[in-house]
Amino acid sequence: MVTAGLSVYRRLLAAPGSARLAAADGCARLPQGMLSLTVLLTAAQHASMTSASLALAGCTVGLAVTAPVRGRLADRYGLAPVAAVCCAGFALALLGLLLAAAGGEPAAARIGLAAAAGCLMPPLSPGMRSLWSAGVPAGLVPAAFALDAAVFDLSYLTGPVLASALVTGVAPAAAAAVLVALTGAAIVIIVAAGIRPAEPAAGGAGFSLGPLRSAALRELLLVAGLANLALSATEVALTSYVRLHHALWAAGPLLAALSAGSIIGSLLLGTRAAPAGPAAAAGPAGRLPRLLAGYTAGLVVLAAAGLYAPLLAVAAPLAGLCLGPTLATLFTAAASASPPGSGTETQAWINSVMNGGAAAGAALAGLAAGRPGRGLILAAAAAAAAAVIAAVKSRDVP
Repeated sequence: MVTAGLSVYRRLLAAPGSARLAAADGCARLPQGMLSLTVLLTAAQHASMTSASLALAGCTVGLAVTAPVRGRLADRYGLAPVAAVCCAGFALALLGLLLAAAGGEPAAARIGLAAAAGCLMPPLSPGMRSLWSAGVPAGLVPAAFALDAAVFDLSYLTGPVLASALVTGVAPAAAAAVLVALTGAAIVIIVAAGIRPAEPAAGGAGFSLGPLRSAALRELLLVAGLANLALSATEVALTSYVRLHHALWAAGPLLAALSAGSIIGSLLLGTRAAPAGPAAAAGPAGRLPRLLAGYTAGLVVLAAAGLYAPLLAVAAPLAGLCLGPTLATLFTAAASASPPGSGTETQAWINSVMNGGAAAGAALAGLAAGRPGRGLILAAAAAAAAAVIAAVKSRDVP
């Protein structure tokens, strides 16, 4: 299986422009893993953590609310030009946040500037998935999305560590500079790759419902929101669990183990070629219920492991094993359901709904922080609901 997997990824990276897309993916994803902690630690200078948390919340809301708009603009005018303009505004917003934090400006100024940074974050996350869909042969799209999901998980393992080291060991400006430099590098590489998604349909410039007119996509959005609700609830529940057991130091390793399982699962999924012919469209829809069922089973095992704390170290990577493949398959199915010329906006809607699901999962699991087992049960229930919805949806796929 390992040899077959390496062969698939070799063929993927040998496709014209794919190696550059992979490099751009890495440059685009790492800033995402760095952003939250950079904003939080920067805003916390000469201010309370409450004020800094509100700044981070503003940034997150800005990201979620404006993502579809930025995605539609990228579909209409091209990813690289829109991302370049956003990058300039993003850099100015971060600079403003740095100056406001260093100067001890009021909390409102920090919150507003952090929100502006979120609103202007270049749409590279959804844009990369749109480029992968357009830039590789159809049979290699699952491998491309699996690789993208693995890079995404890896960025959230390494990004916070890098951001923390730069902010505390050098200066907040150093972390902001790396954020902007990596984002700019991703844009330059995308231009060099020369890959463009499909052009939007005539009349697609207006801000109508766009991809949301697709019933299949609306169902996928619901599934994506529930899947990310489960993930966020799991992270909060595990952190609450180790805190109750006076072992808060174990939160990082446990969450890293969850991500490691997700990365392994993503890379294993990439070894499977996409079905050909009429089955191609049904492929992601057919796999999704099984992967969500596996994800649910992993979360049930994780909840049971909470009865004996040492078992969590074994159960955490098992719980993540189907998570990466689930997200990769969701992104593939969304690309299949996307109307022509709206690939970036479609993926942006997925991002927005997943951010909303994450916020809901964190809030609900936080209410059960005194009994973290309930948070893990909530996560398993959300994943199970997503599996049921995906299974019903898959019956409608010819």
